[in-house]
Amino acid sequence: MKTRNFLIALGVSAASTSAMAQSDFPTFEWGGRIHADATAFDNDKYSYDDGTELRRGRLFVGGELSDRWEWRIQYDFAPDDPELKDGYVRYNASENSRITIGSFKQFSSLEELTSSNHITFTERSLPNALVTSRRVGIGYQRWGDNYNFAASTYTHEANNKSRGDGVASRFVYRPDIGGDSLFHLGVNVARETPDGDTIRFRARPESHQDDHRIVNTDRIRGVDSHSKLGLEAAFVDGRFSAQGEYVRQNVERDLGADLSFDGYYAYVSYFLTNDTRPYSSSNAAFDRVRPSGSGGAWELAARVSHLDLSNIDIMGGAVDTFTLGANYYMTNDLRFALNYVMADSDDMAGDDDPNTWVFRLRWTF
Repeated sequence: MKTRNFLIALGVSAASTSAMAQSDFPTFEWGGRIHADATAFDNDKYSYDDGTELRRGRLFVGGELSDRWEWRIQYDFAPDDPELKDGYVRYNASENSRITIGSFKQFSSLEELTSSNHITFTERSLPNALVTSRRVGIGYQRWGDNYNFAASTYTHEANNKSRGDGVASRFVYRPDIGGDSLFHLGVNVARETPDGDTIRFRARPESHQDDHRIVNTDRIRGVDSHSKLGLEAAFVDGRFSAQGEYVRQNVERDLGADLSFDGYYAYVSYFLTNDTRPYSSSNAAFDRVRPSGSGGAWELAARVSHLDLSNIDIMGGAVDTFTLGANYYMTNDLRFALNYVMADSDDMAGDDDPNTWVFRLRWTF
């Protein structure tokens, strides 16, 4: 039913564009992304299922309502039940400030705010399990040549999979280091009150094909609130780039001692071709790689990640991963990625150490 209604709306909107031809506003655009994966596990103790999947299958519609107002709706049809991702209107108050109302990504971390189309590896790192993504709320952003500030207040996820109220803010500073090099330093904080006084953190071993979570706190009850601190750093100099983050979640409980969980990642990448990682100053996040030559762009990368979900009486386990990656950007819209992920977990996580091959085709349109 959701799929049918969305496609009807898409058709009506497309048909209406002919009636708008004589007017500058409103405008209409549509597009989407396909992320198709093939995954093979070198099983350790747990039986992981090899296979293929449509990791993401998204369509979006959007446009401008006036010279200051814009809108966007994006659905993901890959899950069994289609999910609303983006659903917002945005007021562009000036050339360097805007207000967003609806369902959008909260101002959480560099890796989370970088689109899944543009992240260097097939999956985000382990500490992403401690980060809030899309929620329904209102947010404000302002940016300049060397800074970006964002703040938001929000409530439930649009699909009600995550429920609670929160506030978040993020500040990024980009000192001028000369030439075309980029140096990104950021801090992000958030405080949330979950519905039902429960919370759970868990993570896959940086692959999505199998539903098994290698670390998992299960439901933590009696939670009053939880707060997050994130530290970000990135450096780009021509073909070379480096990026890392540290994330910490502090959980305040009405029953029992307060808890803390944390994680980090760091990685480097290098283009074999004359290409670099583009950066968006307005989002303070990385953007689409556009190959400089007709033969496409080649990139090699390596990442280490760590996540610890054990503290006091919660034994969710700890895990480390080391990932090697290769990307071939054939065009702006077509990319092939190959990742090899080696995981090493502790006894609390069952001493499960899977190695994983992931191949992805990413096509945007």
